[in-house]
Amino acid sequence: MTGQDVALLGAGGGIGRAIAEMLVEQGARLWLLDLEERRSPLDSLLSSGPEQARFIAIDLCDESSITAAFREIGKDAGGLDACINAAGIIHRARFLETSAHALAQVMAINVTGPFQALQHAVRLMPQGGRIVNIASAHGLRTSAERSAYAMSKGAILSLTRALAVELGPQGILVNAVAPGPVSVGMQDADSESRRRWQAATPLGRVARPDEVARAVLQLASPLNTFITAQTLVLDGGATANLGGEPDRPG
Repeated sequence: MTGQDVALLGAGGGIGRAIAEMLVEQGARLWLLDLEERRSPLDSLLSSGPEQARFIAIDLCDESSITAAFREIGKDAGGLDACINAAGIIHRARFLETSAHALAQVMAINVTGPFQALQHAVRLMPQGGRIVNIASAHGLRTSAERSAYAMSKGAILSLTRALAVELGPQGILVNAVAPGPVSVGMQDADSESRRRWQAATPLGRVARPDEVARAVLQLASPLNTFITAQTLVLDGGATANLGGEPDRPG
């Protein structure tokens, strides 16, 4: 990734930070995008200097904020080689108890905002590039009280395939990574849902953030020249295990 210009949405989250750290180690020039209040976890990366990592505040619920952020990237970089979408929030509630406000927020941050951000990113890839979306295993197999979240991540998986088909002729490869629970993820470490996932995993543990980051970088790398429209599931084999029950209502 040396010399590659990469935009990273959701850089302040646990998975986002792991991706950012690995990109900096590999010599990429990085634009870290997140809410201003999520900047502090990135301070150590930003200390490497603006020539390698820059933070740009973005609010995925505000279209003008998205436009301004990518306008700034365009002025600085001129173009992008990759855009990684690690933005997202989790929401847990029973279907009949999910409010319109909660649903709108989940869809804005997990789907609509990233959709609009990727539109801007693609305009900065006239010579081709790579897009990687962080989805979730919940977009494929889920549990009770995850209707809004599972729907949003399912939408990201569908968007990934649609963009791969549409943007392939422009030399843009689009893929998704769908982790199960991650040790620094949004899910409560003590939750029953996470316990079930871990119990169903042949490896007997949840993923580490660096393991997710490594998979993302493989797909975002210029060394990836033919993998597109794919979803790489990082769940330690849980969805293949007929003896486990990660989707049993709890």
